[in-house]
Amino acid sequence: MKKRLFCALLAGLTVFSLAGCGNGGESSTPAADNGSAGSEAADADGAESEEAADTAIDFDSDPYEVHFMYLVAAEGANQDKIDQLVNELTLENLNMTVDMLPMTFGAYNTTISTSLASGEPLDIVPVFSSSFDTYIESGYLVNLYDYEQHLTGVLEQMGDAYYAGDIGGFLVGFTEMKEWGFPLGMVVRKDIFDELGYSVDDFSIDPDDISTFQQIDDLYASLKEAYPNMVGLGAGIMATSPYSWYDGLGNNYGVLANYARDTTVTNWFESQQFYDFCSVAKRWFDAGYTSADIVTSQDSGEILFKAGNTFSFMCYYKPNTAVEKLAQTGYEVEVIPISHFGIKSNASINSLVYSMANAAEDKTKAAQFMNFIYTNGDMSDLLNWGVEGEDWVEDENGQATYPEGVDAQSVATHNDYGWAQPNQFVGHAWAGNPIDIWDQYREYNDSMEKSVAYGFSFSGANVTTQIAQCSSVESEYLKTLAFGAVEDLDASIADFNDKLNAAGLQDIMTEKQTQLDAWLAEKGSGAE
Repeated sequence: MKKRLFCALLAGLTVFSLAGCGNGGESSTPAADNGSAGSEAADADGAESEEAADTAIDFDSDPYEVHFMYLVAAEGANQDKIDQLVNELTLENLNMTVDMLPMTFGAYNTTISTSLASGEPLDIVPVFSSSFDTYIESGYLVNLYDYEQHLTGVLEQMGDAYYAGDIGGFLVGFTEMKEWGFPLGMVVRKDIFDELGYSVDDFSIDPDDISTFQQIDDLYASLKEAYPNMVGLGAGIMATSPYSWYDGLGNNYGVLANYARDTTVTNWFESQQFYDFCSVAKRWFDAGYTSADIVTSQDSGEILFKAGNTFSFMCYYKPNTAVEKLAQTGYEVEVIPISHFGIKSNASINSLVYSMANAAEDKTKAAQFMNFIYTNGDMSDLLNWGVEGEDWVEDENGQATYPEGVDAQSVATHNDYGWAQPNQFVGHAWAGNPIDIWDQYREYNDSMEKSVAYGFSFSGANVTTQIAQCSSVESEYLKTLAFGAVEDLDASIADFNDKLNAAGLQDIMTEKQTQLDAWLAEKGSGAE
């Protein structure tokens, strides 16, 4: 019902177009305009509605201070200047100042729960899906359905993905504008790949025909002969990683298999597909194609690749993977597709969202700020690329690049972390990407195969203990199985599933099935 009411509201609004979307980075319409667009909606007598008037930015009161936590690769040396420029931008557009709280993943993971629990001043925060139920139950987050009239710009940017954060009628937050599905691929060093006489066209991997993985065995055998001391496959994700094969409905404990086309919740860890992927990983591990410490290594595939002694690693690929990995590793790459399409599900969209903390002093203004960070290109550029003229400049193609005399080693701030920030699509793309890269992303997202449960979000509130117990079992077993570092594969998989069942897997699956069946019935009846 909320969705229907909000869509009716939007039908009556003159929603301004966002000029920064896919155009090489021009700033979007200021949030003050987005916020006041609703003032043009009149009631039957031609008078401005009270609800529309409430969306206007308040420039008469003292500036409101927003506390904005966001994720960065590393805090740059130009952070003070970035803070200053952000505040100039928000004072002009919102009559707000911003307490900028950049967080690396390490810092975030050690502070976020304590910060929310203690009621520290926070307005907008990143939240991972694994914490949704706990944070909602604890009262740490705000239901954004209560502030939708201030979020019209977010809706225009995101389309139906706007509602992916609906957890049982609680709109927990909004995902980032990035890829929303995750096909699996293998990244290989192009120089060695070419030297060995291969091209991507030589590979036709079919995940439903495990014999086709022999093509990669042959590649690794050629590599080992030419470079006996080089690691064939470095740490990272493996073929058993989620998103490409099923809809996990928020976690891996009961899934919709068959590429999310089935509506019956099953245990994927008992499936033939899981067994086959683990058997291939064991074959590579036993042959010495993977590093001996692949299970315990804390380094990402990108870090190992950059060090120069790793030939390949697996990752989820997207339109600009080759450009991104070159920037991250210093090596040109090719990508061999393992899966050939992504599955668009609430789980794939919602792995990370930006939420409103209940500690926000003025939640209306916090919502207006949320709308701003999803629609303003200048804000996106400051978060991602730093200070224009010092950290980056616009090139002749309308893309961001380093100023003369500045490079990756000398730049003060350069996050290149758009996937973890609200909306990179309204900012500049980095030089080397196709001019229309943001349009390519949108087309890419539209091309995803939708899960049969797209639009459904599982609430684990009734099975929190079982989820925690299954998570502990998964931590004990999954990585060694996924990388093939086991002596007896059959026995290890059997032990894994026995412990999952003892931990309450069936309770989780039953709860998922009950909620999904109710959702499918409601969807079939046409109710919203």
